[in-house]
Amino acid sequence: MIGNEEGVLRKKNTGQGRPDPLNELEKVEARLQQWLAKSRENANLFRADPIAALKAAGVDLEDDTMMELEMIFANIARKLR
Repeated sequence: MIGNEEGVLRKKNTGQGRPDPLNELEKVEARLQQWLAKSRENANLFRADPIAALKAAGVDLEDDTMMELEMIFANIARKLR
Protein backbone atom coordinates (compact mmCIF):
# COMPACT_ATOMS: atom_id res chain seq x y z
CA MET A 1 0.00 0.00 0.00
CA ILE A 2 1.20 3.49 -0.68
CA GLY A 3 -0.03 6.97 0.00
CA ASN A 4 -1.41 9.39 -2.51
CA GLU A 5 -1.69 13.17 -2.42
CA GLU A 6 -4.58 13.00 0.06
CA GLY A 7 -2.62 10.67 2.35
CA VAL A 8 -5.06 7.82 1.72
CA LEU A 9 -3.49 4.40 1.55
CA ARG A 10 -4.29 2.28 -1.45
CA LYS A 11 -3.06 -0.98 -2.90
CA LYS A 12 -0.40 -0.43 -5.52
CA ASN A 13 -1.04 -2.12 -8.86
CA THR A 14 2.27 -3.87 -9.41
CA GLY A 15 1.29 -5.73 -12.56
CA GLN A 16 1.59 -9.41 -13.15
CA GLY A 17 4.73 -11.12 -11.99
CA ARG A 18 6.11 -8.13 -10.08
CA PRO A 19 6.05 -8.49 -6.31
CA ASP A 20 4.69 -5.66 -4.20
CA PRO A 21 7.74 -4.05 -2.53
CA LEU A 22 5.98 -3.70 0.81
CA ASN A 23 5.06 -7.39 0.78
CA GLU A 24 8.69 -8.19 0.05
CA LEU A 25 9.77 -5.96 2.94
CA GLU A 26 7.42 -7.87 5.25
CA LYS A 27 9.24 -11.08 4.35
CA VAL A 28 12.55 -9.72 5.67
CA GLU A 29 11.11 -7.72 8.57
CA ALA A 30 12.26 -10.10 11.33
CA ARG A 31 15.85 -10.07 10.07
CA LEU A 32 15.79 -6.28 9.76
CA GLN A 33 14.40 -5.86 13.27
CA GLN A 34 17.14 -8.09 14.69
CA TRP A 35 19.78 -6.02 12.91
CA LEU A 36 18.22 -2.76 14.14
CA ALA A 37 18.21 -4.03 17.74
CA LYS A 38 21.93 -4.84 17.65
CA SER A 39 23.09 -1.24 17.96
CA ARG A 40 22.05 2.37 18.14
CA GLU A 41 24.22 3.02 15.06
CA ASN A 42 22.14 0.57 13.03
CA ALA A 43 18.92 2.28 14.09
CA ASN A 44 20.39 5.70 13.31
CA LEU A 45 21.44 4.54 9.85
CA PHE A 46 17.91 3.29 9.20
CA ARG A 47 16.49 6.67 10.22
CA ALA A 48 18.94 8.54 8.01
CA ASP A 49 19.02 6.21 4.99
CA PRO A 50 16.66 3.22 5.05
CA ILE A 51 17.99 1.77 1.79
CA ALA A 52 21.61 1.87 2.95
CA ALA A 53 20.46 0.23 6.20
CA LEU A 54 18.67 -2.56 4.32
CA LYS A 55 21.86 -3.23 2.37
CA ALA A 56 24.03 -3.09 5.51
CA ALA A 57 21.67 -5.54 7.22
CA GLY A 58 22.24 -7.97 4.37
CA VAL A 59 18.57 -8.01 3.42
CA ASP A 60 18.20 -9.87 0.15
CA LEU A 61 15.74 -8.01 -2.07
CA GLU A 62 15.64 -7.63 -5.84
CA ASP A 63 17.09 -4.40 -7.22
CA ASP A 64 13.70 -3.37 -8.62
CA THR A 65 12.14 -3.87 -5.20
CA MET A 66 14.88 -1.81 -3.54
CA MET A 67 14.33 1.00 -6.05
CA GLU A 68 10.58 1.02 -5.40
CA LEU A 69 11.15 1.00 -1.64
CA GLU A 70 13.54 3.92 -2.03
CA MET A 71 10.81 5.93 -3.78
CA ILE A 72 8.27 5.00 -1.10
CA PHE A 73 10.65 5.98 1.73
CA ALA A 74 11.51 9.27 -0.01
CA ASN A 75 7.82 10.13 -0.35
CA ILE A 76 7.20 9.34 3.31
CA ALA A 77 10.20 11.42 4.40
CA ARG A 78 9.05 14.36 2.26
CA LYS A 79 5.59 14.26 3.85
CA LEU A 80 7.09 14.16 7.35
CA ARG A 81 9.16 17.32 6.85
